[in-house]
Amino acid sequence: MKQFLIPAAIVLGLVGLNSCTQLTQTARLAEGPVVLGVDTIKAHVNVDTTKSLIGMSSTTHILGFIRLGDNEFADFPGINLGFNGNTREKRAAVYKALDGTNADVLVNPKYIVREQRAFFFRKTTVQVAGFGGKFVFE
Repeated sequence: MKQFLIPAAIVLGLVGLNSCTQLTQTARLAEGPVVLGVDTIKAHVNVDTTKSLIGMSSTTHILGFIRLGDNEFADFPGINLGFNGNTREKRAAVYKALDGTNADVLVNPKYIVREQRAFFFRKTTVQVAGFGGKFVFE
């Protein structure tokens, strides 16, 4: 029995130490009065309503901390995808919908979120559909 307990304690200790990571980033801001002359960006979006773009993402969580799923995501600063914890899957689904197209943004996205729960795992699947939009700058 002791032969089993010692390796099990070592493995649990390593897993516990491995999950305690922290990233700290600091930056110094410019001191003194700084005046930036930034013009507004003038652009509009051409939306292609002739075809829908569809993407799907799936993530499996095992034991609450092991995550298996997509690792490429769309990043849209300032856009809120909801507070329900599915933002990672939604961003991956948007990335898959836009990947390989000429579109810059997904216009009027509609999400379908499916979640399957079991005792030791949770599987979340998100499907998104919308129209592709291309930014045109003036």
